[in-house]
Amino acid sequence: MPKQQLPVTDTAHADYAKWVRRSGFLTLGVAVLIVLLKLTAAVMTNAAAALASFMDALLDVLVSLLNFAALRYALKPADADHRFGHGKMEAVMALFQAAFLTGAAVLLFYQGVSRYHSPEPIAALSSGIWLTVLCTALTIMLVLVQRLVIKRTGSLAVKADSAHYRGDILMNAAVILALFLVANSVLWADAVMAALIALYLFWNAVQLARESLKHLLDQELTTAQRQLIVDTLQPLPQVLAVDQLRTRQAGPKVFVQLRLVLPDELSLVLAHDIVDDAELKIAALFSDAEVIIHADPASAVTQAEYPLLATQAVSG
Repeated sequence: MPKQQLPVTDTAHADYAKWVRRSGFLTLGVAVLIVLLKLTAAVMTNAAAALASFMDALLDVLVSLLNFAALRYALKPADADHRFGHGKMEAVMALFQAAFLTGAAVLLFYQGVSRYHSPEPIAALSSGIWLTVLCTALTIMLVLVQRLVIKRTGSLAVKADSAHYRGDILMNAAVILALFLVANSVLWADAVMAALIALYLFWNAVQLARESLKHLLDQELTTAQRQLIVDTLQPLPQVLAVDQLRTRQAGPKVFVQLRLVLPDELSLVLAHDIVDDAELKIAALFSDAEVIIHADPASAVTQAEYPLLATQAVSG
């Protein structure tokens, strides 16, 4: 990577770290408050749906604590033992979250089925509803803030947290509906709603696991992002083709490797200047990127992966 890129990368990394840490502190504080409110609702009502909501909120606090610790590690700069940085720790933690969600979903589904066959008395329905409404308002506020942080950073850990809390909004609505139906003598609604919440948690866990595995298994960037890289290189003078384009992402950092196919007659100095220019242009496409480009003479490449238009490539 050219030395000229380092100040941009350092600035982007500092901005990323600042916003992700702020999100972590806010999430943890709101999560603890929500847990206390939902615990009160679960104890007062003895409703399975309220208990399911409380267990999910308690899990969110645990996950937020783990995320906070993981992010501190993930934001550490690259060192001698981790030359590509520590960004994959975010994906590892997201995979743990998926496992936690799966376990909670199984327990809650069992609880819902058990309550359906053996109903228990439910009380203080009005108080339970209002406490859940308050939790919903807090959750909506948190999700809106997290959305801003995600737009600014693209953090996988914040995305994972936000996925939980977006689900909590629907979950809270389901709890309110269950308590309302029970208050109107639809007693089976509590157990059914608890089971549905469990199924939703499981679906959320599957989606989160898939997203984390993309990072852990070095899945390529999207087709649109790869095409954007090629399109950015096309106007450069003397560039005949792009070959062996490889991309991956670890946390906030994007890694791009490729070969530029250049005319045989170019001098080494000119080829070096073209490669440096290409690296800078690709790095500018992402908030934090490490770009490695190798120059190949056209005679050494039989069939390039991305041939470029000769009329544009050989101008100048």
